Amino acid sequence: MPVAEHALRPAVLAANPPAMAQAFIPGCLPAPRAGAPPVKPPAPGAGPPIAVLGQRGAHVGPLALALAGFPGLTTIGESDRAIVQRQGAEAGLDRLALAYLRGDRSAGAPPGEYQSAVLEQVRSVEHARPRIIKVELTGPVSLALLGVDEHERPLAYEPALREALGQHVALRARWLHEQITMAGAAPLLCLDEPFLEALYSPFCPLAWDEGADLLARTLAEIPGWRGLCVAGGARWADLLELPIDLILFDAAAHSADLVQAAQATGQFLDRGGALGWGVVPAEAPEPIEQWRDIMTRRFIGAVEQLAAASNVPAGAIASRSLISTSSALGHLPAGQATRAAALCAEIAAAVQAHFGIGQEAPRPIAAPARP
Repeated sequence: MPVAEHALRPAVLAANPPAMAQAFIPGCLPAPRAGAPPVKPPAPGAGPPIAVLGQRGAHVGPLALALAGFPGLTTIGESDRAIVQRQGAEAGLDRLALAYLRGDRSAGAPPGEYQSAVLEQVRSVEHARPRIIKVELTGPVSLALLGVDEHERPLAYEPALREALGQHVALRARWLHEQITMAGAAPLLCLDEPFLEALYSPFCPLAWDEGADLLARTLAEIPGWRGLCVAGGARWADLLELPIDLILFDAAAHSADLVQAAQATGQFLDRGGALGWGVVPAEAPEPIEQWRDIMTRRFIGAVEQLAAASNVPAGAIASRSLISTSSALGHLPAGQATRAAALCAEIAAAVQAHFGIGQEAPRPIAAPARP
């Protein structure tokens, strides 16, 4: 495929980064990963301060929401697989790049049924009058590794397509930001990057520097608060240098990594960054009451260990934390996903009581979270 000159051009804002967003202070509130069915509050305004879009179904999952409408896209599979026809992609890349360079937010709107599905979910949580609405999109690095062309070749091998994926995700995020803002809430847009660890492999078509650059430039284009969902064994010192306000991770798998990277973690927190601890296993075990107490104690212990290693007070770490699930919930039966989300809320309440944290919504302060 010929590579257009503009396709390899760095993102416009990479050299002139946008103004820093105000720091994200979660106050140890619950915020499960995408896939938990929405729970209607008993009255308007009676819901949680942070609403999480359910993102259940073929048209609103993180992969579908991120990729729908990409030039040449023919298939979005149920098993996180997407096929892009090169000829169709070629015809649309110039149009995508022009919309991106112009900052055309309307160009980020997903096609018909995808748009209807996500707007319906925004309206469903708007009723609760949350202060923040959290949404997840699959990030450009994982899209490049998951997506293939008609010859089963990953899109990551083609520089023009990699760049186009970053532009496409940035436009989609801007459109979502606009829709959530119009609903009266502050957007928290999170990129889900489950395959960052692959960038360290010599067999990956992307090196870490290339993938991190693509991800950083895409994140820099997202207005408002930006989150990153990670899995695997990516290096924390590298991750915490990205322009993010929040990082969500599997606490059981990565609490020790945070302690080992205590200096970088402390600097991230000092800049105003926040930690999204995936304390609750996506497949929450029974009985819930017993596991709730165990998970609460484990979380408090992890916070105290990080405090000792980073010289950041444990209460400050807890106030800059969210209680989440270890992974997304969309693949689970609705009842199981609902149970995991409820467990997040119960653990959050117990931790808030332990550290004396008020149950307020995240509030802005002067310190920026981004390097």
